[in-house]
Amino acid sequence: MFSEKSAGTGVLGVGHALPANIRDNDDPIYSQLDRTPNDQGVVEADLFVGLHERRYLAEGETIEPLMVTAAQQALEHAGIRPDQVDRLYGYASVPLFTTPNSLFTVHRDLGLSEDVMVVPVNSEFSNFALSLILAGEAVDAGRAEFVLVVCGSNWTRHVDYTKGHAVTASDAAAAAVVGAGARMELVDYQSRTFSHQFDSMRMYTRPLTAGGRTFLPVGPDNLPLPTYEMDATEGVAVYLSIMKDGLPELVRTVLARNGITGGDIALITHQGSRGLLDHWAEQIRPREYLETLESFGNMTLATYPVNLSHHFEDIDSPYVVIASVGTGFHLTVTLLRKS
Repeated sequence: MFSEKSAGTGVLGVGHALPANIRDNDDPIYSQLDRTPNDQGVVEADLFVGLHERRYLAEGETIEPLMVTAAQQALEHAGIRPDQVDRLYGYASVPLFTTPNSLFTVHRDLGLSEDVMVVPVNSEFSNFALSLILAGEAVDAGRAEFVLVVCGSNWTRHVDYTKGHAVTASDAAAAAVVGAGARMELVDYQSRTFSHQFDSMRMYTRPLTAGGRTFLPVGPDNLPLPTYEMDATEGVAVYLSIMKDGLPELVRTVLARNGITGGDIALITHQGSRGLLDHWAEQIRPREYLETLESFGNMTLATYPVNLSHHFEDIDSPYVVIASVGTGFHLTVTLLRKS
């Protein structure tokens, strides 16, 4: 748990921004879905159900302007000026370059000071949760007064639309301001790392096969684009074990350590499938489940801050749990308390 000196440090304000374009279940892009069972007889597409709409960036649009908009909303909500920001944490995924991350363009477009430390946190999909933790530690250590956290996802351009997981992909951006006197105080956190599943889910440049042809996906500049891959065997196994049952077990560990139960919390999780959300709801039994799967889809790293922002003013529970999953493979649970 955090030490006593951390009392009051947490989320001061939030904001989020979504592309205007909506893709529903009948979109032709899903017509090429491969329904071949894997070695265990599992059809990947059957795991990802319960969606109706997703948001996506149109041709010529990029995620960074939405990150800036979300950041401006969060600053306004917190009552903080851009010149008061000491650090900028978060991540833009998938970035234009391997390095630097596009988070630096958010710094530029917000007009932040040259003295602001920019820290890209590359831990999809837990970028937001880890950034909150790091931001809280910086404030507690007296090294920063206000930290801005911004995450954006453009994954609709980086999935293989013959694969089942691709039907969930959605684009979005969201932000939060961290400081003392918070509306939601950071109370506790816990991570678990399963590095033996390092390559079960990965993003890299590779050829794709669709419609009887093999090709290398490219962007508007005609340069190769990286594409997400969930390993047909190991990735599905992780989904059905570490994600499905490991996440609620870790949530229960953190709740027990703080003397609370699911009935005390509003829960935010990864949202890739109604089946997973229903299972987690049954295992954790939260008072509130803050999700937008049917309307917003799987916003990958932006899912957590978007749902926090979207539901922020309507949360009745005294605590909020952000339960993140991520490649590598890892789980992170963050506990916040409403002030």
